[in-house]
Amino acid sequence: MEGNIQNVVGYMRKGTKFVIPVYQRNYDWKLENCQRLMDDLVELHDTEKNTHFFGSIVVKPTVSAEEVIIDGQQRLTTLSLLFLAIVNWLEANSVEDTRLTPDRLKGDFLLDYYRPKNERIRLNSNPRDYDAYVKLFGNPKFFITASNITRNYKFLYDYITNMEISIDDLFQSINKLQFMVVSLNSPEDDPQLIFESLNSTGLELTNADKIRNYLLMNEDINNQEHLYSNYWEPIEERTAFNLSEFFRNYLTVKNANTPTIKYIYEEFKKYYENSWTDKEAFFRDLEDYSLAYQQILNSSVGDKKINNILFRLNQLEVTVTYPFLMAILRDFNNEQYTSEQVEEILVIVESYIVRRMIAQIPSNALNKIFAVLYRDFRKHLSTSHGAESEPKEIISYLLLNKEKSGLFPRDQEIQSILQTRDMYNINPKFRTYLFERLENYNHIENLNIYHGVEEKDYTIEHIMPQKLSVEWKRDLGESYERIHEAYLNNLGNLTLTGYNPKYSNRSFSEKQSMDKGYKESHFVNLNALPAKASKWGEEEIISRRDSLINLALEIWTYPETNYKPKKDEEDLYDFDGENSFTNYTVKGYTFITDDYHAVDSWKEMYIELITILAKDNPTAFAKFAEADSKTGFETAFSQVSNNKFIEILPGVYAKTNLSNKGKTYVLRHLFDVFEIEYSSLQIDAIPPKTI
Repeated sequence: MEGNIQNVVGYMRKGTKFVIPVYQRNYDWKLENCQRLMDDLVELHDTEKNTHFFGSIVVKPTVSAEEVIIDGQQRLTTLSLLFLAIVNWLEANSVEDTRLTPDRLKGDFLLDYYRPKNERIRLNSNPRDYDAYVKLFGNPKFFITASNITRNYKFLYDYITNMEISIDDLFQSINKLQFMVVSLNSPEDDPQLIFESLNSTGLELTNADKIRNYLLMNEDINNQEHLYSNYWEPIEERTAFNLSEFFRNYLTVKNANTPTIKYIYEEFKKYYENSWTDKEAFFRDLEDYSLAYQQILNSSVGDKKINNILFRLNQLEVTVTYPFLMAILRDFNNEQYTSEQVEEILVIVESYIVRRMIAQIPSNALNKIFAVLYRDFRKHLSTSHGAESEPKEIISYLLLNKEKSGLFPRDQEIQSILQTRDMYNINPKFRTYLFERLENYNHIENLNIYHGVEEKDYTIEHIMPQKLSVEWKRDLGESYERIHEAYLNNLGNLTLTGYNPKYSNRSFSEKQSMDKGYKESHFVNLNALPAKASKWGEEEIISRRDSLINLALEIWTYPETNYKPKKDEEDLYDFDGENSFTNYTVKGYTFITDDYHAVDSWKEMYIELITILAKDNPTAFAKFAEADSKTGFETAFSQVSNNKFIEILPGVYAKTNLSNKGKTYVLRHLFDVFEIEYSSLQIDAIPPKTI
């Protein structure tokens, strides 16, 4: 590796073709970056400075007269746009007393006239940028206006038109720019390691940028083009260019653990290096999951019932389910399940999500639940047989056995909550979802309620209005204040209407008989009782409420299952926070992922587990340790140094000579604090021999 300072004009004039490989991100300099460059160039003219450092570029020479740009493509592309803007400006304007000519500038910086006509452009940029760049050499009416390349070119052209210095002065300022040119001319120079080092600070690359570079950088040019055009580019389009989020979901499926956004790239490298040797096979796997991801985003699987459920889950914005859905749809696409089986699975998932939203159970636990759900599902599926092992039975079993923050609320709890909960002042998306389901459930032709609410053609309306008129007070009777306070936002008093909201304060009889009123309403389920009731008060609200609650329990059904896992001698035991495995001999464990860790003792397993938790969140662990000494947990954390303690974090020591009961107690409380499912820990242990 060699590096030296070079004049920008001299470097770009030497006739080399600059190749920006497909793994590089798109050109993304913003207008403010271009503004800063041009302002600096104007300022250079007004100063006595002879040089101005313009950053570094890293290149890898090839056997031909080409250089592959490892780093610095943003600056090199912007300079090419600036030279092209100068050329086109000169061609459009007659300038006297200038030493610059368009043809000379083209030959020096933009074109190689010694190459075939279709290969003359010296900047071979990213495929998504190249078309826009080439168009700038032709008729402006064919410019690709949506491209960042075109947008910045126009800015530079306009800046030249309006600047206060001459075109020659501008060129002289450009001539003061200098690069640090780093050339990787040795086989030992690893482009990937150098790229990561250069971009570890400063340059904001997305996780997807880093992953793309990692996968493609060390491939030869032909294979780069093959992998990019056949796999990477289609994957970008399927994921709506949100690749960082896609990879987060992909890694969650593979590792049964959601990576922190900040460390997606590091987790990806670890996963890829441990799991794959055939890169094309990996890309085919990635292709399968990207197709499933696209099906989720577009609610388009080819089955109407599945599509409808995916659409509704998207309306609820429960993206936490995506890893599980991706895996299930990927299997479905590979014909492992029928459409009926997938529909049954998604119905259970939808009921689980919605019941929890009704019960206002915090959603932060869902992240871990759906991270491990597919792994656990496949594990049970592979060891079970018979009708009771149908996918829906196993999914039901897994979700019904969640505890605490993962609870699947029962009918009695949902019924009790819906009897009293304010269902008007809730998340608007959930409110629309709720009433859409109550109305459209079991209809052959569904009303497009989401669109109607969005366009304000439909509104969520109080039957008994928010502000009582004299007539309403009279009709409700002496208890009107109590009734109004108790039932205003109750499920039984809320409906969908198509009439103008300004009429909402009218009497019940007027609302019933007016144009688009309850008697003419096409909301059959929601307005059946208001359409035929002779009055509207406490009795009618309660009657309608109970009817809608029964409908809700039917829509979001509480699943039943006959599935019971069969435990072989070889099976691992799920940690439940209670069983202390007294007199058992431990052999190993799995924690969160499927990776098996062999251990020689309970003490070794305990130390490894609390160390994992401490490294995952040192701050929370330290707080737990401090609280432990105050609340009398059986483990003790203090600054001691003997064989009964081990340092887990700087200044935090864990007592290790605990009984199995003590270890179980500490782990249970740690799992609660970190919101980790007990079953994420599975223990390989030999039970005591019975005489």
